[in-house]
Amino acid sequence: MQNILLLLLLMISSVSFVYSQTPCVLDYQVNNGGGSCPDVGGTGATGTITLTFDGPLDPLNIPHIVTVFDITDPANQVEVTGVTFGDGILLNSGDGKFCYYVGPANNNNLAGHNSVFRFLIAYAGGALCVEQGPLPVAFGAFTATRSNSVVALKWTTATESNNLGFEIQRLIGSGSWQTLSFVATQAAHGNSASDLTYTYTDLNQTKGISQYRIKQIDIDKKSKFSEIRAVRGDGQKGKTIVYPNPSNDGKVNIIFEDVNGIRDVSVSDMTGRVIKQMKGITANNIVVNNLTAGIYTVRIVNNETNEHEVQKFVVNKR
Repeated sequence: MQNILLLLLLMISSVSFVYSQTPCVLDYQVNNGGGSCPDVGGTGATGTITLTFDGPLDPLNIPHIVTVFDITDPANQVEVTGVTFGDGILLNSGDGKFCYYVGPANNNNLAGHNSVFRFLIAYAGGALCVEQGPLPVAFGAFTATRSNSVVALKWTTATESNNLGFEIQRLIGSGSWQTLSFVATQAAHGNSASDLTYTYTDLNQTKGISQYRIKQIDIDKKSKFSEIRAVRGDGQKGKTIVYPNPSNDGKVNIIFEDVNGIRDVSVSDMTGRVIKQMKGITANNIVVNNLTAGIYTVRIVNNETNEHEVQKFVVNKR
């Protein structure tokens, strides 16, 4: 691995004169679920990666992701294997969005396990970039917990740099994201190297699923999103909710009980054949898509408590 990294650094130094025209990655956001990503070889996308760059992208020269390194331990950087990446598209925000696909021998869906990643990208003509600036805010735990008609949000930050504060956003059912409030940073002048804890209480009497996310905003107005947390509707029962059930488009959302934990999730068809398998899920909501008509069983295993749960759902003809 050290030899590979040395070779990459040598390659990068040989083309460093074009870096001013080929922006490097400044920040990233990993999302579970392939959404509108196309299938590749009959396999649906595992998720998407949104990259923010330190300069504007040329719409005619969108980079592609060469590989990803897990740099959680800076002294032992590990290349993430078994994952392939689709072509990037330029978003209106100026960010680049990439679909990613997990190979059969690898179950790392880049959900994180609180990991930190670094991206090696390449532009047309061979220019490489592996630089990645410090994250403006390092999110820690983020929970959303319902108690009757009240949803309590709690999130922590490990470090903050140039931070203005946080927008609280909510999505109800199949609607659109709405901003509920703004919570200012607790960090002096927007900078902190110690853990900080934030809370927000939402009066939410909705009977269906609600989803929450935190939009962190820099002093210079750049922004990034937290992971999404989901809660049941007021009075809605069950530790795990699969919706819609039945599904009419081959896609279902799975909401777990909102407790800290790492889960393994598998989806089986009527014959018992496992057709989807995701390990190490830390988010409390995931999306399973590209399902054909039939009856399915989803099995959830909490790796910390060894608790098992099974739910059935139906997919109608698309």
